[in-house]
Amino acid sequence: MVTHCPVEFFGIDFGMQKCERCAQCGTEFLDETTVEKIEQEVKKKNIFGLERKVTVTKSGNSLVMRWPPEITKFINLHYKDTLRVFPISKKKIEVEILS
Repeated sequence: MVTHCPVEFFGIDFGMQKCERCAQCGTEFLDETTVEKIEQEVKKKNIFGLERKVTVTKSGNSLVMRWPPEITKFINLHYKDTLRVFPISKKKIEVEILS
């Protein structure tokens, strides 16, 4: 079934885009033109390939996540910056740089 669905990738809102939705499972699929448009925008912003796997470590009673330098440079994150962190779901968090 052809419909429109919200598209967001690496924090870039692409708005409602034409997509196909599986009638059985509800999975949404974007057409090739839309995917290419998203890739071009992501590459233009130099964030293509910034996704990284990181390991959580421990320091005292706290859990620690090391930030890859490519990501800290892109988001302009510095030592001792203040962040706001809150859960979106059990498997997703959002981080906002406050200073």
